[in-house]
Amino acid sequence: MAKMDTKRRYYDIGVQIEELLFSGVFKAGERLPSERELSERFETSRATIREAVIMLELKGLVVVRQGAGIYFIDSPEKVNKRTILPKSDVGPFELLQARQIIESSIAGFAATQIKFNELRELKKVLQLQESEINGDSEKFEALDQQFHSLIAESTQNRVLINQAVDMWSTVRTTNPLWNELNHQFLHEERLQSMWINDHKRILLALQKRSPEDAKQAVWQHIENSKQELLKIASSDNSDTDLDDYFFAMEFDSNFTESH
Repeated sequence: MAKMDTKRRYYDIGVQIEELLFSGVFKAGERLPSERELSERFETSRATIREAVIMLELKGLVVVRQGAGIYFIDSPEKVNKRTILPKSDVGPFELLQARQIIESSIAGFAATQIKFNELRELKKVLQLQESEINGDSEKFEALDQQFHSLIAESTQNRVLINQAVDMWSTVRTTNPLWNELNHQFLHEERLQSMWINDHKRILLALQKRSPEDAKQAVWQHIENSKQELLKIASSDNSDTDLDDYFFAMEFDSNFTESH
């Protein structure tokens, strides 16, 4: 099978799996092949298969049962409802991976540039965001964006500021798959509390004026988001593919060696 354009692979694979579902290859309520089998069939990574599965889950076509597998929905009336999600060129894992590199580096530089009044403003935004846990999810999201934007703005570097704004827009605002994920899964109180704690660690590192700590705090914050996304998409709890973690491990190793 010919390999697909990297930017479109999760979407195209999701559409192909959907065709298999509606063509009768899989019956209602039937278990689909494992992630490994699907990745071998479509000649791609399991991370990409998980993105395709997320898309199908958001469309209401499959159910992921932890430790059991991926199942075609068992309600016949839903089988005929072929909803369409807008196409996005890049999947959520790729976006988070890019954000990890860019935003962690921005935070490292910000730690050397940030002023006292900017730290005070970050603390104020964080307090407001914490007050919205399990409250107004849209306001929580807006404050989340403001927190990350303030860090970029503290660098006083327009290129970095614009890069941060564009990255947020791509990941969180204009990406249709992320919007659906955010709407359906990512507003739990547990997750909001975890992200607030991550933000507190980032703020502390900035207050200490420590580039290394700030960079690591942002890296781990986005890594936590990746892990939560993996939980949504993963149908088993064992034998996790190395390709899900290799990129992060390689970056950490290179960063450590160079410092």
